[in-house]
Amino acid sequence: MFAHPRLTADAYSSAVSRYFDSGIQVPIVIFADPSGREIPGTRLDHSKAQVKSTYLDHARKALEGFRGGRTADEAKRDWKAYGQGLRLRADGRDPGAGVEILVALRDAAKKGSPIRQSLDETLGRLDEDEAKGLVLVAEADLAGEDFAAGVEGLFQVVREFPGLPSATKAAGLLSAAKSDAARAASIAKEQRELDAWLALRAGDRHLREGRPKEAKDAWEKVASGFSGTRAAKEAAERKAE
Repeated sequence: MFAHPRLTADAYSSAVSRYFDSGIQVPIVIFADPSGREIPGTRLDHSKAQVKSTYLDHARKALEGFRGGRTADEAKRDWKAYGQGLRLRADGRDPGAGVEILVALRDAAKKGSPIRQSLDETLGRLDEDEAKGLVLVAEADLAGEDFAAGVEGLFQVVREFPGLPSATKAAGLLSAAKSDAARAASIAKEQRELDAWLALRAGDRHLREGRPKEAKDAWEKVASGFSGTRAAKEAAERKAE
């Protein structure tokens, strides 16, 4: 049996108590984070946990420690946002918005807590598997014959991986590339695209946080202020939905 970490310790105690009080052998029960990783200290094994009150107190402390200083209600909101971030990352419309949510959740958790470690590992995999590869390709394009493609690739990393080391590296490479006046137009074009995406993302954030009017106003500004960009097209489509 797996228990979701957003549950309160009391709700978990009630569920486990049924096994103890029935007199049957207790199966293995653990808490797992949304990625399926076991939360240390929450495992209940019949061979090791014979005293209900001792185990439940231990599990309660382990669960509270995992939350990284967050209350049960805050943890519920955090895990909902965690799933939302992964879905945004997967749907491809604006994957950077998903990373932005994950980064914010990580930064809200206490340093050294298991929940922060779990989020760091998720973000680290994104950086390792996707962002670093895009930066390498972009660097090769900048050094070769396709400068425009290289610039576009670096802006993609900045847009889709905000707050991660590869985005910082990409921003540094873009800053250095701006010194080439002959290619300034190519960089300015992509900068406008990035600014439009960031404005679009701000509108989406309004919607996620329950402010539909502010979201529509933001999308309207993107559609009118960044005409011709891909983000402006997305903003117009969001308004029409």
